[in-house]
Parts: sequence; C-alpha cells; structure tokens
Amino acid sequence: MKIIKLELRNDYMSSNSYLLIKDKDVVVVDPGFSDDRLFKYLKENSLNLSKIVLTHGHYDHWTGLEKLLSIYPNTKVYASTLDNYWFNNNPFTSYVPKIDIDLNDLDSIELLDQKFQIIKVPGHSKGSVALMNEDDNFVIVGDLLFFQSVGRTDLEGGSFKELEKSVLKLYKFNDDLIVYNGHGRPTTIGHEKKFNPFVKNS
Repeated sequence: MKIIKLELRNDYMSSNSYLLIKDKDVVVVDPGFSDDRLFKYLKENSLNLSKIVLTHGHYDHWTGLEKLLSIYPNTKVYASTLDNYWFNNNPFTSYVPKIDIDLNDLDSIELLDQKFQIIKVPGHSKGSVALMNEDDNFVIVGDLLFFQSVGRTDLEGGSFKELEKSVLKLYKFNDDLIVYNGHGRPTTIGHEKKFNPFVKNS
C-alpha cells in the first residue's frame, strides 16, 4: 500500500489529505477542501475511488467531499455520526454529507484488502477516530496528535481530558508506529512519548 499526502487549501487554511493506493484503487482520507490538487492527482493517475473516510467532522477535513462525490458518485463515505453537529455546521458550504457507514459502530474496516482498526479517540471532537494499520505500521489520527503538539479542544464537543486519554491510548502502541496527522509533518509514537509537552507518557 502506498500513502500519498496532499496538503489541500482554501483561501484561509489548509489540511492534510491522505490517499491510500493499491494498484489503481484508492481510498481518500479527509478530503479537506475543494482543491484541484486532489482531483487532478486522481484523474492523472487514473485511480478508482470507492471509499472516503473522515477522521472527524471539522470542516477543514471534508469540505472537498461534495465535489469529490460529484465526480465519483458511487463512493461510500465512512465517518462517525457523533460529529453530526459539525457535518451540519460548515461555514464554507451548505452541503450536508450523507454518512453511509457509521464508524462509531465499528471496531475495524477493510480498505484495499487490508484491515484497519478503528480507534475511538474523542477529545478534539466527539466523533474523532484513528485508523490503525498494524501490517504497515502506521496510524492516521486526524487532529488528535501532531508533531510535538495536540489538537485544540476549545470547540464544540472538545475536551482536553478526553483528548489526553485518547493520546495515552495511542502511547501504548510501539514506539516506531508512524503517525500521520491532519496538519503538518508526520511523527512517531516514540517521539511524542519523549517530547510532546502537552501529553506526557504515564
């Protein structure tokens, strides 16, 4: 499985979108904005899209969804309905996404013939999830954990106590586990256990 990170932008901000690719099949995680970088990459590489996964409901992680689904209308959307408040309150669009598969009900999903563990990681938002691929040793965490930082908790549904519990849940995994996040550079569990100033390893 190949992982491509695209930084998608609008006029105000940016976020990381991840393309999981096997042969000509692709899964898009967090189509943050309606940025031509995403649509161009999919088209130029003749990729077949059938699944979109949202790590959480904040608008900078799914505003590109409407256009993406207009191009690939048979694609299923996976997300937690615990973040329905955010799916119904996006300042950049009146579009309200239809969630086909509720990740809050699942412990794992299959993407590109590989098992991904669904780890519930509330704190940044109520419905935040992390996608863990043990075979390839990586986890996609949305805005839970960054390089030497963590996600904000001052928005609707946020809680630092919950976020701390969620990060400590990830700290139990192996130190070389690669962490792909929603903004900025990737990191590893071991690095964050040593250097993250917000959540200390207990």
